[in-house]
Amino acid sequence: MKILPKIFSSILITILFLSAVLFYAPQRVYAETPTPAPLQAGEANASDNSNFQVDSEVSFVGKTGVRSGDFLDWALQNYNWICVRTSTGACDTSLNNNPLVTFWTLIRNIVYAFIALFVLATAFILIITRGQNVTVMRFVPRFIFIIILITLSFSLVQFLYQIVDIIQGFFLTIRPGAGIDSFINTKDLLFIGFDYQKFTGLRLIGPAYDESAFISLLLVRLTAITYYVMTGVLLIRKIILWFFIIISPIFPLLLFYKPIRNTAKIWIGEFFRWLLYAPLFAIFLHGLVVVWQKGIPLAFDFSKAVTGETVYPTAINILLGAPGQKIFFVSPINSNSVNLSDTFAEYVVALLMLWVVILLPFLLLKIFLDYLATISFENNTWLKQISTRNFPFLGPQGTPSAPTQPPGKYQPAGIARALPFMSRGATIPVQFQASIQASVKESANIMQLANLSIPRMRDVAAYETSMMSRDATKKAQASHISSTLQKIGNPASVTTTTEREKFTNVRQKLLDQKQKGNPIASSVLAASAATSQAARVAGAPSLQQSLPSVNRVQQVSLEDYEEVRKLWTENYETLEPPKGLNGEQEERRVWIKNDIDKISQAINLLSAVDPEKVKEGMSMVSTILPFLLIGGFSRSEVVAYLKAKMEAGKQVLSGTQRREEEEESKVSSHFERSEKPKEAEASAKLEEPIGENPAFAEPGPKVTGEDHDKIK
Repeated sequence: MKILPKIFSSILITILFLSAVLFYAPQRVYAETPTPAPLQAGEANASDNSNFQVDSEVSFVGKTGVRSGDFLDWALQNYNWICVRTSTGACDTSLNNNPLVTFWTLIRNIVYAFIALFVLATAFILIITRGQNVTVMRFVPRFIFIIILITLSFSLVQFLYQIVDIIQGFFLTIRPGAGIDSFINTKDLLFIGFDYQKFTGLRLIGPAYDESAFISLLLVRLTAITYYVMTGVLLIRKIILWFFIIISPIFPLLLFYKPIRNTAKIWIGEFFRWLLYAPLFAIFLHGLVVVWQKGIPLAFDFSKAVTGETVYPTAINILLGAPGQKIFFVSPINSNSVNLSDTFAEYVVALLMLWVVILLPFLLLKIFLDYLATISFENNTWLKQISTRNFPFLGPQGTPSAPTQPPGKYQPAGIARALPFMSRGATIPVQFQASIQASVKESANIMQLANLSIPRMRDVAAYETSMMSRDATKKAQASHISSTLQKIGNPASVTTTTEREKFTNVRQKLLDQKQKGNPIASSVLAASAATSQAARVAGAPSLQQSLPSVNRVQQVSLEDYEEVRKLWTENYETLEPPKGLNGEQEERRVWIKNDIDKISQAINLLSAVDPEKVKEGMSMVSTILPFLLIGGFSRSEVVAYLKAKMEAGKQVLSGTQRREEEEESKVSSHFERSEKPKEAEASAKLEEPIGENPAFAEPGPKVTGEDHDKIK
């Protein structure tokens, strides 16, 4: 879930709102300089210069800074996730005094009512599917487990909150044993220290001081905004955690069925994002204070500040100084208030460090939770083994254990497996590495940007079929894939600016993943390079690209090859044969025979030891080479694909020949049956002539019926 940009947008809107409020000040009002009062910490000595006058804007901004610091101090001191004050003033987080328990109880009772609906739905599924998708033995343990989770949801979540509070309190403590002052406060950060009620803003009048006054007021405003944002994020986190614990009984319901478990994963991910933010924030804030106490490790020179030298004049009576400066550098005596380039730079660096403390926990949690999102019961072998052995009710519903396969039909990944249509002794090594599963999601997201996916063997056959089809829609789809790969291989060739930026981004992400050892990214880049080369030079893929020796992208099973054989059997029987060189459509049997000859030649070349012959064989499969490269198919798997295709051709050819022989047999039988009456009739006519053979008789008068009677 890409929530981080939304968080940043919310923070930005908050900053803009606070800026609009804090940068506004009442109309400046000048008055004569009053009689100097005793100086407070953080105020410059105004009595040394008669040009200092009372200024309403300085008063407004200064008091805003003090208020924001007090607000942050309060938030850091009350870091607990919830606090119900007792008569003694202590915080009580027990269930008896927790105001959230009442609302949680209402939600829990509603969830109990919904469980009845889930039970009815499960019973209905049992009746419809007859136990194929879910069984009673699998449902009952899951049902009991979910009931326990619902009942104990408040206590479990509260326990997590208390553990996090302990970690948070440990790192927020900077001075053990000092009571309230033991916690980190604004005195340890960018301190604006004077009495809110007694402070009166003073400002030097004159154009020579306008810029210095503006910058000083700007830094105070930015400091106030930073403190308000820090406090706001911490308070928003608490409020979110309150609502999470209220609706905690709903979480277990999402574990009932597989289609809604992904929603539970998202909810739990967001829960831990806000839960873990505070301890990370406390760790970084504690480290920041320690670094500030030792001195920010940058080349700052404060020697001139000791002697009281100034470059930028002190134009307002609010003194500013980064925490790395000594107290006598920033004091009413020498009036040093970011008067040097080094002191000004250190204050800005310190301000930026505070913003890093605010944003860095979000970035780290996003990386961590995105990694956890790639781990699932379905794809992770280790988790799958644990779930099926120890917690069978957490596994996929209705998935029986796989029966033992007979020898030779299927072997586990990583072992050479014999194929039924390969010659005896030929094997295909398949090695599917579980270690690359963590990168599968990232690669899928990148490929989704380009509307691509990892093809299986059947997809390769379907792609080749689309290229041969006369259907314009199918050919357009196949051409679109080639065009997409070409754009990834050479984004500069894209004419549209938006699309060019898109494919440049996709290519860069693939290159980054390739550097991390992601085999999917490597295969897509190889396919895009092959397509780009093919677009420039005919036959280029065979010259520059090579098939891997082992498929590191996916596992190929015997069922995949069987699907290829079935699909090509259907193609050879139903597809319209292509046109020959003479422009006339080939006869189906001739087309299949020619295809078998080409496939046999490609198999021999790809199986050869000579690299030149292998390249020649790859050129014969150049039309599907990009798809083969994306899928990570090895040379032996490509040979097996071609053999499956050839077996389909031979099967169709054999069936066609058998049908023709049967037709000929039927025609011959029908001809024999129709010829027998004709032969009988002919023999009867041959018996009619009397005397010598008419062929040798001399011409004479024709014998009539009467003459025949007379002869008798």
